[in-house]
Amino acid sequence: MSKLQLIYFNLRALCEAPRMMLHTAGIEYSYEMAWDYFKKPWGDVKKEVIFHKLPLLVIDEKIEIWQSNTISRYIAKLTKNIPNNEEMVAYADSIFESAHDLFFPLNPTINVWVGEMHLKNKKNLLDEILPKAFTNFEKLLSKYEGNFFLGERAFFCDFNVYHHVSLALLLDDKILDNFPKLKKFMSDFEKIQGILEYLESRPKLIGIGTWPKVVIDGIEYTSGTNPDYKYQ
Repeated sequence: MSKLQLIYFNLRALCEAPRMMLHTAGIEYSYEMAWDYFKKPWGDVKKEVIFHKLPLLVIDEKIEIWQSNTISRYIAKLTKNIPNNEEMVAYADSIFESAHDLFFPLNPTINVWVGEMHLKNKKNLLDEILPKAFTNFEKLLSKYEGNFFLGERAFFCDFNVYHHVSLALLLDDKILDNFPKLKKFMSDFEKIQGILEYLESRPKLIGIGTWPKVVIDGIEYTSGTNPDYKYQ
């Protein structure tokens, strides 16, 4: 197996789907902060990185893969989380991309924004964006018989939907009350071998909307692209 390094930040965002897939498949990888990997602050190295953004997947210390969705599709092939015919691959990809459409403003509302910016986007998400998206996911879960979007087996699209819905639940833990199929999907997904282990082992996210931080080995770090703030 190739050496895999995921380079990103203190964020519960674009690397969650590939990390969950790797974890459930038992494939070894490292998850490295940008400032540790590049040996300098992100602001200093950003201009040197291809297209100036992360995440980045480094394979065998020489091949660099950028674009988070491309990384997820590559990981899905490694972990066998991809359908076996092109039509269903495209169908799964449509669901994956529909979940990714929620990235902005959902992920920064959870991980970065505070105060009025957080409250404004939280309201927009809860009142408009998320109910519309969840209505569509609810319909899609009725299309094939089974626990997941393509039936009895979870594919890469399921991992991305789970991530984004789990973030939405941090904004309102009752948001799925009107979406019983999506609520059941979340419960069924967490029964996949290795998922709960991953969820319980990843850094806890605290201070959403006021001062977002991740807790690593008992130390609180401000979430985002700056590692400088630490709290004991």
